[in-house]
Amino acid sequence: MKKPMMGLVAAGSGLILLIGTSGSLALWNDAATIDAGNVASGVLTVVATGGSWSQQLQHWVPGDSETYTAQVSVVAQGDNLKSQVTIDPSSITGDPQLLGALQITLSFGAATGGSFTPVAGQPNVYDVVPTDPNSATPIVAPVTVTVDFPADSVTGTEAQGETVQLGGMQFVLQQIAS
Repeated sequence: MKKPMMGLVAAGSGLILLIGTSGSLALWNDAATIDAGNVASGVLTVVATGGSWSQQLQHWVPGDSETYTAQVSVVAQGDNLKSQVTIDPSSITGDPQLLGALQITLSFGAATGGSFTPVAGQPNVYDVVPTDPNSATPIVAPVTVTVDFPADSVTGTEAQGETVQLGGMQFVLQQIAS
């Protein structure tokens, strides 16, 4: 490209940039304000309180089963909020053989303020359904965690003298895509 042509291209580019960055060439302008109100976010919380074991077993053997019952309170406030509650499996730790042999299940009793509905095909997963999705009134229900050590889950000396920590077990409440 020749020097005069390159100069014209550069000058044209500069003019376009100057016009593009200086806003509108109009001298008159106006703005209008609307009162669209506010946006208020919802709430999603879970609290577990109390609780006790049914038998207080200290040294489990194959065939044992015990339940832990507590109270759970969930606030699920939001027009289009869909949420589920389950046990966080990573919150249960311990020796792998015993941990692998135990079967841990979750269930909810009669609730007030809404319901906990089992999700088909997903063990230990419950849909959280508030009676009024715009209320901060909690859904309250007894929750039972059943721990089974099935008789046929181990052979020989598997899982003997091992420990599983349930003291840090957590319920996970999370919003799901709708």
